Amino acid sequence: MSKMAGRVVVERSDPTAVSRELWKGLVKFNREQAGPLRYRRTVLSVRDGKGRLLGGLILLSYWRESYIELLWLSARARKAGFGSRLIKEAERRARRRGSRLIHLNTYSFQAPGFYEKHGYQRFGGISGSPRGESRHFYVKRLSGRSDGAKRTGSSMDMLTKIVQKAMPDPDPASATRAKE
Repeated sequence: MSKMAGRVVVERSDPTAVSRELWKGLVKFNREQAGPLRYRRTVLSVRDGKGRLLGGLILLSYWRESYIELLWLSARARKAGFGSRLIKEAERRARRRGSRLIHLNTYSFQAPGFYEKHGYQRFGGISGSPRGESRHFYVKRLSGRSDGAKRTGSSMDMLTKIVQKAMPDPDPASATRAKE
């Protein structure tokens, strides 16, 4: 590592402009290393009969993967099937653009069970943030096969097993449930 004069500062005068420059630098580096990003941001919404926003999903896609940045539904729109419809549409769009996997994170007080019900596999987590809660990381392999056939023993399955062994479970209760 070479010695270079410099200092770390908090950007106060124009943090937005500095953020843009940081992103430009990272995107340029990523393109040089892995090729074109093929980045796309898709925003799906749920609206009532009067056009009022009830919720939605933000999907970020790049290279051969997609990331659900956000899924939110208002209290009155929950338990009406909109979450499942949003997830299915996000997965359909991800497959169509060539994504091989889709991933997301959620907190223990949000919807881990919802994502598991939709075939997402937990591969890691962080406990204690916020206090008394945990954050869970999920991934789902998107099959591009039209016949619905599934591969077994995929590299994603192996990666999931490796990561699960390396990372402690953030939810101590799940270890108890697994033994039952």
